[in-house]
Amino acid sequence: MNTVPTQVHPPTTYSVKGKVAIVTGAGSGISHALTKILLQEGCSVVMADLTLRPEAEQTLQAARSVIGVNNQPSAIFHQTDVSDWAQLQTLFNKAIDTYGTVNIVVNGAAIYEPPSSTFWHPPGVSPLAQDNPDCSPGVYRTYAVNVMGPIRLAQIALNYWFYHPDEQMNFDGNLVWLSSVCGYVHMMQLPLYFSSKAAINSMVKCLSPLRKMFGIRNAAVCPGPVKTPIFEADYCKGQLLPTDIGLAAEQAAEQTFKVMTEPQFGDGNIVEVVAAPGDSAEQPVNVCVRETPLEVIYPDPPLESNHFMEEEVKFIELLKKLVYVG
Repeated sequence: MNTVPTQVHPPTTYSVKGKVAIVTGAGSGISHALTKILLQEGCSVVMADLTLRPEAEQTLQAARSVIGVNNQPSAIFHQTDVSDWAQLQTLFNKAIDTYGTVNIVVNGAAIYEPPSSTFWHPPGVSPLAQDNPDCSPGVYRTYAVNVMGPIRLAQIALNYWFYHPDEQMNFDGNLVWLSSVCGYVHMMQLPLYFSSKAAINSMVKCLSPLRKMFGIRNAAVCPGPVKTPIFEADYCKGQLLPTDIGLAAEQAAEQTFKVMTEPQFGDGNIVEVVAAPGDSAEQPVNVCVRETPLEVIYPDPPLESNHFMEEEVKFIELLKKLVYVG
C-alpha cells in the first residue's frame, strides 16, 4: 500500500517530447496553431473537432507520415462534439487505444454565442434559437460547448491520471484551458460567451492546488482578440475588423505553449495574452503577456480566517489519501 507523500512537487519545465496530447478545437485557429507546435516538439496529438479546415487537414496528413508514440502516426483526427459527454469519453478512449496514454489535455473548443444559442434569442420564442425550451435539465449549447464540455473532459483526464501514475507515483498530467479576457470583462451583447469564460477561469483557480499536491499542471490562457476563423461567421462580422489590432493565431499559440511548459506556470495561473500596437511597419503588433491578478478582488479579510478554509484543508488531505492509497 502506498503512503501519502509529504513533499511538495517543485515547479519544473515540462517537456512535451514523447507525450500524448488531446487538443479540442484543433480544426482551426489557436488550437490548430498549437497542434503544429506540439507536433514540431515531438508530441503526438489527437486532433478533436467537428471538422478540419484545409490547413488543419494538411497538418494531419503531414503528421501521418511521422511515427509518434506507440509506433503510431504522430497525429490522428477524432470527430468530436464536445457538448456530448459520450463523445468526450469515446475521444479519451480512442487516445488511450491508439497511444497507450494521455499526458496533456488542451480544452480549446469554443463557440462565440451564435444566434442559435444566445441570451437574446430566447428558446421557444425566437425562430433562430435551437436550444430546446422543453429539455430537462435545460442547457444552452454555448454553455455546453464552452463550459460543461471542457470541465467534463478535465474530469475524465484527472480521474485517469490519479489512477495511472508511474511506479514512483509521479503524475504527468497537464491541463491547459483556452479561455479569454472576456472572462473578466463584460459586454451586454454576448453575456453567455463572456460568463462562460468567467466560469472556466474560476474552475482553473479552484484546481490551483493540483501541481503542489500531485504534480499535475493546470493553467488558463486568456487571449484578447485573435484573428481566427471564429470572426468569419456572418454573425461575427464587424466584431474584429481587418484594421483592428489583434493577435495572429500563431502568436497566441506560442504563448500558450509557454504556459504549458515553462516552470512559472501550471499552478492555476490565468495568463492574459493581448495585442498592442507595434513599434514599426515591420513589427505591427506587440504581444503583451501578464498573469491576471484576479486576487485583487479576493475578500478582505481573507477566507483563510474562516472555518470554511479548514474544511478545504480537510478535503485536500482526504483527496490525497484517496488518490495515493486508492
